[in-house]
Amino acid sequence: MSIEIRNIGKRFGDFVALDDINLNIPTGELVALLGPSGCGKTTLLRIIAGMESADSGQVLFAGEDATHLHARDRNVGFVFQHYALFRHMSVFENVAFGLRVKPRALRPTEADIRRRVNELLQLVQLDWLSDRYPSQLSGGQRQRIALARALAVEPRVLLLDEPFGALDTKVRKELRRWLRRLHDDMHISSVFVTHDQEEALEVADRVVVMNHGKIEQIGSPDAVYTNPASPFVYQFLGNVNVFHSRVHGTWADIGRASAGEAPGGEAMAFVRPHDIEIERFPVIGSLEATVQEVHAVGPVVRIELAHASELIEAELSRERATVLALVRGQQVWLKPRQLRVFATPEAVLEEGGSGI
Repeated sequence: MSIEIRNIGKRFGDFVALDDINLNIPTGELVALLGPSGCGKTTLLRIIAGMESADSGQVLFAGEDATHLHARDRNVGFVFQHYALFRHMSVFENVAFGLRVKPRALRPTEADIRRRVNELLQLVQLDWLSDRYPSQLSGGQRQRIALARALAVEPRVLLLDEPFGALDTKVRKELRRWLRRLHDDMHISSVFVTHDQEEALEVADRVVVMNHGKIEQIGSPDAVYTNPASPFVYQFLGNVNVFHSRVHGTWADIGRASAGEAPGGEAMAFVRPHDIEIERFPVIGSLEATVQEVHAVGPVVRIELAHASELIEAELSRERATVLALVRGQQVWLKPRQLRVFATPEAVLEEGGSGI
């Protein structure tokens, strides 16, 4: 079922949580709402679910206005970050809960409830735990049970609020892959909230990047990563070095030329660490720097370099690092393989990269 968000606005006192949000989600799509804390992503999710009311705008399901429908009438499945399982109920009864509390006229028979719950427990691969209680499960198992409970009522839309935020890194990666496979099998329209860039890029069909109650960019994971629409998106999606043209005119001019823009004036040039080439000798358009630190991290070698009083981060493969044989204090020259220049300086996010 499709979801359409039209001109949604929401304030909490003087704080603007959502500012004229418009978003269309086609049937069967898995969309990630991505952004820092306080950007409005969870508020938007709760408005879609009917748990919050918008000050303005509309929410439509399959073209029908659901703005003023109560949450229980929207037929939406909601998965919370901290599971929200009933501790006094078994796994089976937790999954069955939504079916048992349906109005009598709509409530399935006991046989149908048992069939449905057993099917879902098999789907999440936890049918062997049906008699246990939440306290006897791992975090990953609890989250899968919470998802099975949300699916039990056969929702038209599945909403997930940072579903893996309370889990450790290894379990999160496993559940991300599992959720993607489950979505492909069920093909239910789904929206999930996350502040984890890797999670959004790995799982979603489309990513909606939000900041200060507004949508900064909407696109496929590859599109938002390789072609960010703003300095905020560039810095939020992975590490990045930021250069100012008033200091680094050569690199900024190179970027302007590649973008078809005339050189000159204020600009900000963005280069990801893995897009910086390191050479032992000067080349055209290169920047002289001194090696400060060399850190081998698995298959990647991270290099910290100094140019004047500024820090630059670069990433090399182990093979390339071995060829260069870099050591502290070594003089090298840097050149960007890929550079993005924004002609007008903008406010830059403090986290997620070197502000050079």
